[in-house]
Amino acid sequence: MPTTKIKPLRVLVVDDNRDGADALGLLLEELDNEVHVTYGGVQALDVATAFRPDLMLVDLLMPGMDGCTLVTRFRQIPGFVNMKIVAITGQKGDEYHALAMKAGCDLVLYKPVTLAAVRMVLANMAPFEPEPASPPMRTRLPAQPATDRRLPIGEARKIRSERPSKTLTQAESEAAICDGIIRFQDEYLGWRSERIHAHLVKDMLIVRIMGVLTLAERQLGKSASPERGRDLIKQARKQLLELARPMLESLVHEAAGVKVRSMHHDISTITGEEIVVFSLTEAPRFQ
Repeated sequence: MPTTKIKPLRVLVVDDNRDGADALGLLLEELDNEVHVTYGGVQALDVATAFRPDLMLVDLLMPGMDGCTLVTRFRQIPGFVNMKIVAITGQKGDEYHALAMKAGCDLVLYKPVTLAAVRMVLANMAPFEPEPASPPMRTRLPAQPATDRRLPIGEARKIRSERPSKTLTQAESEAAICDGIIRFQDEYLGWRSERIHAHLVKDMLIVRIMGVLTLAERQLGKSASPERGRDLIKQARKQLLELARPMLESLVHEAAGVKVRSMHHDISTITGEEIVVFSLTEAPRFQ
């Protein structure tokens, strides 16, 4: 007999307190949600553009861009008008509650956030989906190319050399970046992601890598406490990416024609999905 289950949500946690943010992220992952954790408002804006969360949990008091300012910014972006936003704060006065609601939050939770409160938030917003009593048999499909948009950098150079403008189109630039990242995975990591997408938005490049955790990473995650294991996986991936940073920045510069100002990385330790956000010195000019 079919039953129902809560459909997993895409949840973004934003808090400058790294220990608190990671702990809340781990709790949400344990409840079978796909989670990304960021430690500041500017990073959250970058990550959310690619991650497209269903729910955001945001601390109100953060340096740089505070939670209320961040929420106001999100509510001004058409794609995030209906996203559920829950404020988390250690300040229990009515003033902070009023500020959060005025900025556009749907609910305010007070620190320390309890498991019961998290479950309440998830249950009140998560859609339900039918779950068959017996899972249907699935035929394993042959592996698909890592992306349907790939352009080897050699071909990109040839295309550019034949054009009076000496530039690529946006689609060509994104495809060349995807191909370059896949080559990096093949040559340096010995594996490749199932799917990869690159999107250039103004002066930002957002890369989503829908991969899996390696066996070594899974073992690493089990070798310590859940919190420590999660942190080790994130650190390991970030260090690998930092080693490749000069190559990746050179690739972006050649494909898009602009230099990279900064790079931010995050990975879901449940699904293996990675998001890499490159902040560019200026918006690219395309063919």
